[in-house]
Amino acid sequence: SMLPRSLQRACRAAACRARLPPAAVPGTWPQSASAVTSRASFATAASSASRPMETWEEVELHRPKTPTLEGYVRPAGAPEQSDITREQYHQFMLGKPMRYSVELRNFLMGIAVVSFCFAEFAFTIYKLKPDDLDWVDEERQRAAAAKARIEARIAAQEKKEQSDITREQ
Repeated sequence: SMLPRSLQRACRAAACRARLPPAAVPGTWPQSASAVTSRASFATAASSASRPMETWEEVELHRPKTPTLEGYVRPAGAPEQSDITREQYHQFMLGKPMRYSVELRNFLMGIAVVSFCFAEFAFTIYKLKPDDLDWVDEERQRAAAAKARIEARIAAQEKKEQSDITREQ
């Protein structure tokens, strides 16, 4: 329950003094519709007393009621929905309704933007593609020549180091 325990005890004691059913005590949930009406009658009975109303009693009095269609009678001069003219409908709608919804337009715009991006990627790849692949073989030959030069330099350096070691001995 939402009320502090001390306030719940005070309300239960007041309910016992007033000989009300336990469902009318705040802090407990009513089990039936009659319990709800007894809670409301308890609030009105308490408000008619000489003491000021407590917060929960005031809340109970001003709690909104659920609307129902019981007893509803259509006003005599009310027009039927199907009786209005097309001009009256457009006047009520503040102009003609849109041909395509905002959601559809946003979806189509998103598809268009993504398609444009993919088309740009494809066009870039197409434009940057080389005309011939002979340069790949040339680069492989250059890399092989550079590797051979580096290995020859390393071999010469190792040979020089070994000759220096043998001279020192």
